Amino acid sequence: MLKINGLVSGGIITNYKCSSKCRHCVYASSPSWPNDYMTASTAEEIFSILKRLGCHSVHIGGGEPLLQPKKIFPVLEAAAKNNIDIDYIETNASWYKDESSTKIILRELIKHGVYTLLISIDPYHNEYIPFYKVKGLVSACSKANMRVFPWLMDFWDDLDALDDSKPHSLQEYADLFGEDYLWNLPKRYGLNLRGRALKTYKPMMRMESFESIIKNSLPCNLLSGVYHFHVDLYGNFIPQSCSGLSINLSELVHGADANKYPVFYRLETMGIKGLVEFAVEEYGYKPKSKYAGKCDLCYDIRNYLVLDQKAELSDLQPADHYRFI
Repeated sequence: MLKINGLVSGGIITNYKCSSKCRHCVYASSPSWPNDYMTASTAEEIFSILKRLGCHSVHIGGGEPLLQPKKIFPVLEAAAKNNIDIDYIETNASWYKDESSTKIILRELIKHGVYTLLISIDPYHNEYIPFYKVKGLVSACSKANMRVFPWLMDFWDDLDALDDSKPHSLQEYADLFGEDYLWNLPKRYGLNLRGRALKTYKPMMRMESFESIIKNSLPCNLLSGVYHFHVDLYGNFIPQSCSGLSINLSELVHGADANKYPVFYRLETMGIKGLVEFAVEEYGYKPKSKYAGKCDLCYDIRNYLVLDQKAELSDLQPADHYRFI
C-alpha cells in the first residue's frame, strides 16, 4: 500500500494549458494542452482531503491559472469553505491587457481571499511575454493593494535592458550579456531540472554510465515528501520535484494499491534499479550506455512507456505531460 498520513505545504495546479512553452517548465505546460480547468467539485474534494491531512495553506499555479479568471473563483471558494488559505497565485502576466480591466480581476481575487501574486520575471518567460505586461501587472497590483512576490527581481534589470514591447529569445540575452549567461541561468533561477527543464539542459549535463547509476541506486525518498507537493485539476497527487509521476490523491489517503502504481512503487521502494527491471521485464526497454544521471534515466524510461509502448499506467498521468514536453 502507498499511503500518506500528513501534508505540510504544496500547490494546486488548476490547469496545464499556458500562454507560453517555457524551456524551464517542470510541468511541461504549453498552449497545446486541452483547455481543461479544475472544477468546483474536484476542488472541494481536494481541499477537504488536504485539510484532514493537516495542510492549512497552498499556492495556486498552472499552466497559467489566470488565462480564464472566472474559472478560478469556484476553486478559491472551495478553499475558503475548507479553511485553506491561499499563499499566492503564480502568474506570467500574459493576461494583462490594460490597468482598468486588470484591477477588476485583482479586486475580485482579493474578495476571494487572495492577497499576493507571484509574478514571473525571468528570461524564460520573456521568450513569450513582453516585459511591458509584467510592468503593467506590477503597477496594477500596487494600485489595487495586491501584494507582489516577484520571481525573480534579480532579473528585472536584465529584461529591462531590451525592448519591453516584444518578447526576446534566450540567444538575445546571450548576445547582450555573453555566452556564459545561458549557462548561469539555472543557478540564478534556482531551477529544478525536471520536465522540460531537463530536456533543455541535458546537453550541458555530465553524462554517467548506466552501470554506475544502477550501482548507486537508492529508494527515491522525495516521492513521499510532505513539502512542496502539488495536486492537479484531475486529482493527481504529484510528489515533490517529480512531475509526470502521480497517484490519485483520494486513493493515496486511504492506501493506494501498489500493483496499480508500479512505477511509483518501484521508485519509492527500490529506486531507479527497480524501475529499470520493471521496464525491461514487462515492456522490453533497452537501456542506453549513458545518461545525464538517474533522473534522466527515469524520464527516458517513462517516455518510452508512454510514447513508445502506449502503456496506460495509472502513475504516469497526465500522459500529456510526455506528449507536450
